[in-house]
Amino acid sequence: MKYPVVLTNDGGRRVSFCLALFAAAVAMIAALLLAPAPPPARAVNLKLIYVGAEDCAPCRVWQHNDGAAFRRSAEFSRITYIEVKAARLHDVLKDETWPEEIRGLKTRFKKSDGVPLWLVVSNDEVVEQRFGAASWRANILPAIQSALR
Repeated sequence: MKYPVVLTNDGGRRVSFCLALFAAAVAMIAALLLAPAPPPARAVNLKLIYVGAEDCAPCRVWQHNDGAAFRRSAEFSRITYIEVKAARLHDVLKDETWPEEIRGLKTRFKKSDGVPLWLVVSNDEVVEQRFGAASWRANILPAIQSALR
């Protein structure tokens, strides 16, 4: 049995439409594949520097409470933590108390600055520096959380 061949006036238009649709789909796929990738999120090299002393009561309180909680947090695993801890309060600014790679930061402090003291360093720039127990929750922790967003 033979099937009749039916020719219509719009047969050429259908083929042209299908080819145009196919070409548009290929162009869209190519544009997506060849488009430049968005720039990667800026990597943050974040450091928290804690400065304290063994004979400093507010330092011990921070170490055992807020400091311990922070060391267990998800944020802590995303930063570099450096502790500058002197045996006695009056030794806090002595060279031997400070790791050599951050010793230059001591020039930022006045003798009147107290401890505990924190510096938040993002990509080698100090973005927050505070001292006093209340500063941890009011300034330092929010600065860390903001920098990690």
